[in-house]
Amino acid sequence: MFPLTDILLYAFISSALVLVVSYLWSWSKKPYRFVVMSVSTFLGFSAWNVLQSATGADLALNIDWPVFPLSWSDFGSGVAAFAVTALVLGLVTDREQPAGTVMMAAVIAGALAALVDLFAL
Repeated sequence: MFPLTDILLYAFISSALVLVVSYLWSWSKKPYRFVVMSVSTFLGFSAWNVLQSATGADLALNIDWPVFPLSWSDFGSGVAAFAVTALVLGLVTDREQPAGTVMMAAVIAGALAALVDLFAL
């Protein structure tokens, strides 16, 4: 079970990392998409980890793969950040943008969130 302060701290770290990395991409600078990506990463990461901590699933999902030490819990953080980012960008803020570009933004958010969870939480 993860303390809420740890979850929020690492959610902030992952969202700050997404903010910095996505700012380097020219597409995300236009109407402050990098901020949307950062906030949605924070929300997805926090929601996933609070949910698994509240249900006790963090113990069951913290099984590392034999080849790469990424657990299902870490992978879930990335998927949650990916999903929230894709939904917010694709359905709310950037509906007119190409789907491939929106998915690339979501992949960046999801991958960075999974890496933060892998090495920090």
